[in-house]
Amino acid sequence: MSRSSASKDFPPAPWVLRGQIYGSMWMVPAERIQFRVDPTFELLTFAGRVCVVACFVDYQEGSVLTYGELFGAVSVRTREPRHRGLTVTHMWVDSERSMRGGRALWGMPKEMARFEFDHHPPEGAFRGIGWDSRKKELARMSCDVVAGLPDSVRIPMSLPNLQMLDGKVQSPKTAIHFSPRLMRTEWSIPEDSPLASLGISGASPWMSFQVRNFEWNLPAATPVD
Repeated sequence: MSRSSASKDFPPAPWVLRGQIYGSMWMVPAERIQFRVDPTFELLTFAGRVCVVACFVDYQEGSVLTYGELFGAVSVRTREPRHRGLTVTHMWVDSERSMRGGRALWGMPKEMARFEFDHHPPEGAFRGIGWDSRKKELARMSCDVVAGLPDSVRIPMSLPNLQMLDGKVQSPKTAIHFSPRLMRTEWSIPEDSPLASLGISGASPWMSFQVRNFEWNLPAATPVD
């Protein structure tokens, strides 16, 4: 396989994705955010605080690719015209095909990593840990169910993701269908982890959740109006 063809060795959009998301949301004082977003964006604050989200994702059987993922995102708005959403600042996966496709199709800043996931479906508990390609720990989390709806109850949710791709702000027009759960979560994020630049190392989440048994048909990114 030539280098040019290998560089495009990923499935075309749309990607059909299935699996589990375990994540948390923090409301972080803006002055604690050390990561500089693309100049097209500015941090979107609420009473001086920025919404920060971090998640482990397990893309399971039924997905176009099966792989693990860890990402961090912050709330932003575009300067002109005004659009609001989350932009992914950090993302790691354990699939090279996912890395190449995520970068090319959606402008995701994917890097390679290694993960260990431990699921306990009957109780809903989850443990996850991730290391970067240099074997440095990125983050670890443990979570247990607090409350949730039966899996038969499914809700749709639009994902307000804004990413830069080919010099334009892009956002896939899509919704994810899932059964929600509230979780009790503990995170450990080393101070030298890139995620620490989002101000969440040592901080308690405002809310934690499981996006349970999600179904997601992810189309190609579309420039926002």
